[in-house]
Amino acid sequence: MKALGICFFLLSLISCSVFQPRTVYDYYNPAFKCVDKVGIRDSEEWEAYQKLYLAAVLAYTKENEKLKKANIVFVGNSLIAGIPADLTQANFPGAVNRGIAGDMTELLLDRLDTTVLNLKPSTVILEIGGNDIRDGKCLDYIEGIHRKLIQKIRKGLPNTKILILGIPPVLSRNVNSISPIVNAWLLRIANENQNVQFLDIWPEFRQKEIPFIREELALSYNGKKDPIHINRDAYIIWLRKMKSIVR
Repeated sequence: MKALGICFFLLSLISCSVFQPRTVYDYYNPAFKCVDKVGIRDSEEWEAYQKLYLAAVLAYTKENEKLKKANIVFVGNSLIAGIPADLTQANFPGAVNRGIAGDMTELLLDRLDTTVLNLKPSTVILEIGGNDIRDGKCLDYIEGIHRKLIQKIRKGLPNTKILILGIPPVLSRNVNSISPIVNAWLLRIANENQNVQFLDIWPEFRQKEIPFIREELALSYNGKKDPIHINRDAYIIWLRKMKSIVR
């Protein structure tokens, strides 16, 4: 299976699953306990996901061996994997997408060398962390790996520019209650590092009165609104903002 097929299969798998009962952990619940380890809390889900994930990483690795070089690389979770290819090429001709649905910070850290850095991009556009929130990872754990991601890119490609994308508002209250905290440290990381910028899309995506994404920007699936993904109209807005920064 080619890389594109694997990743859109993963995207479909994750998108469909959000309409089934699945815990999005509430950090403000008195009984909540965070986790600071690799993977997903549900062991059966984690075992199944690992096989798909490793297949996607292998496919990207083989594709990179043939491609050799890419000027711009998008990397991250389903919000990156789901960017329509035609919109990517219209805004960033020649860019490649190395997003994998369901990806988490620690998994991405392990695959950077073989799926991103070996393409020697001049710009990396990175979005990651939403699934870590969803699974209730400890905040200091997530921030620590965010910092390691930037350090690894900077060490391997010191002249490469990095654009960190903040986690956008979605329709999940539990995600929205934590993502601005994550975005605050992502901004700090950007400010602390040379050639690193940060883009917060909350002002463009959120409803005026309440901290949720505008419903017309949320992905719909079989007539239902997806709690954590965005649609084509949202990507048009997001890519336009990215393009104003990446020149």
